[in-house]
Order: sequence, then C-alpha cells, then structure tokens
Amino acid sequence: MGVVPGYIRSQIPATAGTLVKPKRLRPGDTVALPAPAGVVFNESDFTNMREVLESFGLNVIFGEFVRERHGYFSGRDDLRAKDLNRFFSDPEVDGIISVRGGWGSSRILSYLDFEIIKHNPKIFCGFSDITTLNLAFLKYCGFITFHGPNGASEWTQLTRESFKTVLMDGEAATFKSVSRVRTIESGIAEGHLIGGNLTILTTAIGTSYQPDTKGSILFLEDISEPPYKIDRMLTHLKAAGMLDGISGFVFGRCTNCPKKSSPGFTNEEIIRYHIKPLGIPSVMGVDIGHDPDNFTIPLGIQAKLYADSGEIELAEPAVL
Repeated sequence: MGVVPGYIRSQIPATAGTLVKPKRLRPGDTVALPAPAGVVFNESDFTNMREVLESFGLNVIFGEFVRERHGYFSGRDDLRAKDLNRFFSDPEVDGIISVRGGWGSSRILSYLDFEIIKHNPKIFCGFSDITTLNLAFLKYCGFITFHGPNGASEWTQLTRESFKTVLMDGEAATFKSVSRVRTIESGIAEGHLIGGNLTILTTAIGTSYQPDTKGSILFLEDISEPPYKIDRMLTHLKAAGMLDGISGFVFGRCTNCPKKSSPGFTNEEIIRYHIKPLGIPSVMGVDIGHDPDNFTIPLGIQAKLYADSGEIELAEPAVL
C-alpha cells in the first residue's frame, strides 16, 4: 500500500478555514495504537496503555507491528506505515493514538497512502516525534490533528481531563496550566494553533509538510536540549521566516533541559531573546510537552492566548 517518495508533494495543502473536524470519541468506541517511531520495550507499558484508555470506556487494539524490533525503530519503515494505513481505512477504528515518539515518523511518510487517510479522517493524537505526522496529516489530508498524550505517557489528572474534555466531551476548552508560567510579552493573541516539538518542527523546514505559521499562535516544546541547541533551532526558525507574522507564541515545557550552558545562557534567556522583540503576546512554561502534565492541543483550531495568565482558549470545539 506504499507510495513512491515525493507523493505528498503532489497534494494541495489544506488551509485553516477548510480543515475537517474528526468525530469525537465516545464510550464503546475503538482506539488503535500503532508505533510509527520508537520501540516500546516493556510489556507492562502495553498493559498500562490498555488500562488507561479502557478507563475512558474505550476499546483498545494495538498495531500488528508494535512489538517488532528494527534497530531503534518499532519494525521496518514499511511495516510501521502499514499499521497506520490499515487503521485509517478500518471503519471499526474511531481514533488513533501513537504508542510513543522517539524517532522515525518522517521515514514512513513515503509509505503512507494519503488518499486513504484523507478520505477517512479520524482523531489522531501524539506528540514529540509524532509532530511530523500531525503536520503532514493536517496539511495534506486536511483534518485537525492533536498534539497530546501518547499511549505510553504518564496520564496525570490534568492529562486525562484535557484528553477527555477535548476529544470526548467536544468542548471548546480553556487550558489552564498547573505549572508556573512566565509572561514574555503581555496581551491577548488570536490565531490558529500550530506547532509541536521544536526539534521536529525545525527538521520540517524546507519539506512539503512545513506548516504555514503566519497568523498562528505558535507553540513549541522539547526535551533534553541544552540552551545552545534551543538557541540554534529558534535562530533557524527565524531565518526560515517561521516567526514572521505569528500572532502569539507559547513555549511549553523543556523537560530535562539543562538550566544553563556553562558558560552561557539559560533557556529562558534564549527564548526571551528571540521572542521579546516580536512584540506579540507570548508566554513560557505552559503544560505542553514531555512533562507528565500534557494538554491535548488541536492543531488548526482558532484560539485565544492570554499571555498574562498563560491560558489558551479554543474558539470552538475541535471534534464533531
């Protein structure tokens, strides 16, 4: 079911105003968990994923190849893509949640059948390396995707409540962090939400799935990156024009990131250096990312950012 590399270059990108909302999840629905990227090593992790999702009243199935091993991937590229293609085409599957991130999502793009995926829009949720797939489905299949928990996430109370509110209750949620947020520039911004993992977003520059960030509230997060790398990546985004014309900016959590280079700057100093001159409502420390608390953020939905409180308010539900 693969396609030749470069297939997605022939597609016409969707715009924010034409995006399709997937159907919400309801108790009794089936969620499928593929492994588009890294390996899940412990069988107990699969047990935990099943128990968490069943606690929402959902039925759970795993991809045929989630337990495969191919170096640091969960199976060969074509096999990881095969699970995704099958789950999107299966009418008995109501939503798809990646088991984890890691690395490898971009390697399966040429094996995905984007025509099948486009004509079977459904909830697709994940974060970290899954940013690649969120951006690709958003742009070339034209449906809203979700930067939210992977199956192997810790699923704290905040994470559970956000997942349920957005994907099951279908509410126009307001995201209020329990972590300490810091305002970079005061004000209220309006725009469509776009973003994800900073490292992955940077690697999307120059590809066919690089998002159009103009007019957006851009949100970013990362893990285990020292300040000089955050500096390098934000410099790259700026040079590529991806900070031009954004209406608001959110930096979520930088989990396990060294607090300061030695010698050098803190991550907060680096982020303020790049974002403060934009003069737009902006904030850091929001519960988005690799920390246990992780909001389910719909890509492509209009929202408001209240930079003084760090709250993000959806203008409308993200699901039908």
